[in-house]
Amino acid sequence: MSVVGPTPGTTSAGPMAPEDPAWGPALERAVAGEGVSVVAQPIVDVAGARVAGYELLSRFEGPPRATPDLWFEAARAHGLDGALTARTVGLMREVAATRPEGTFWTLNVEPHLLLSPEVSDLLLAPARLDEMVVELTEHVGYGEDPGLARVMAAIRSLGGSIAMDDAGTGYSGLTQMLAVRPDIVKVDRSLVSGLDRDPVRRAAVRLLGDLSGQMDAWLLAEGVETLAELAELAALGVPLVQGWAVGRPGPGWPDLDPVARAALLERGTRAGLGHYVFGLVRPAELRGWPQEDGPEDLRAGEVVVDDTGRPRRVVVADPGGGTHLAPALVVSPSSPPDDVLRRAMARAEEWRHAPVVCTDARGRVMGTIAVVALVDHVLEHGAGT
Repeated sequence: MSVVGPTPGTTSAGPMAPEDPAWGPALERAVAGEGVSVVAQPIVDVAGARVAGYELLSRFEGPPRATPDLWFEAARAHGLDGALTARTVGLMREVAATRPEGTFWTLNVEPHLLLSPEVSDLLLAPARLDEMVVELTEHVGYGEDPGLARVMAAIRSLGGSIAMDDAGTGYSGLTQMLAVRPDIVKVDRSLVSGLDRDPVRRAAVRLLGDLSGQMDAWLLAEGVETLAELAELAALGVPLVQGWAVGRPGPGWPDLDPVARAALLERGTRAGLGHYVFGLVRPAELRGWPQEDGPEDLRAGEVVVDDTGRPRRVVVADPGGGTHLAPALVVSPSSPPDDVLRRAMARAEEWRHAPVVCTDARGRVMGTIAVVALVDHVLEHGAGT
């Protein structure tokens, strides 16, 4: 779990209680930027066996020597959680500017602090927020707060994304997912730990994956600590993972663990990518909307993207020779073909043969998948491959 806010339920024993007055001078130093640093943990694209992004984590030198979650708990007790969050957000933005090309980055913010001007103004200051993901912890009950909804809409309008942290645990579970409609759903470590030996945990992850797919969200499993867990997540079609098995947090930009990379590449080769739709993706033409040329200029198979580059519609040919627009069904490259086919066939009848849009972890279009290609694949290889 990232730390730009406290991690409920994991408070360190620490040298002193959060309410201790001795925290005051230490927090003031941290708010001023003294002894605060940032490390990065890789987020791995399972199908591509590569680093797709990084979660940025704050670190505090102290004194006192304490875990980041205790620092933020103390900051909240002393009324400085907004100021400390703003300091770490600013530092993370500076660090994120140096990240490897083609990667996204995430940071964790307590939902109530998004309503604080010192935090929200800093987050929304850049002209664009492409490749930035704001993680919201599920443990806090924020429901359908209009103010929070406005801030999230502003983040998305600038090209940023929203992730829900610790999915599957905590305060209100599915209700909050349905209210927020996150772009990334992070599976909590409690569901990942030992799922290679526990069919109930596997079923829970599969259910979260199905729900995420229906919301066109990416599923990200955090806290992956063993290669057996990694292999099981890959078999379940989970597209993104992070944890010590694939890369530990560190300064700079750590790469994918070589042992994990070899395991993912071996599995991909052995499966011939048959478990994923990746091999069915074909290039697609993109166009913005609206266009001066108007709807009559649309060509079947084109993907209509918004001003952030994310797909919103696909162009479908009519029997009479014209075209119409259908909502984009968006999937990840590591989605199982039979699952994608089921989702395609569950659409309204006039949209069932519209191409499926495949995007990368940043939400950018990789290409489209013809429904007939999905049918042929499932008929040839069977369901589950």
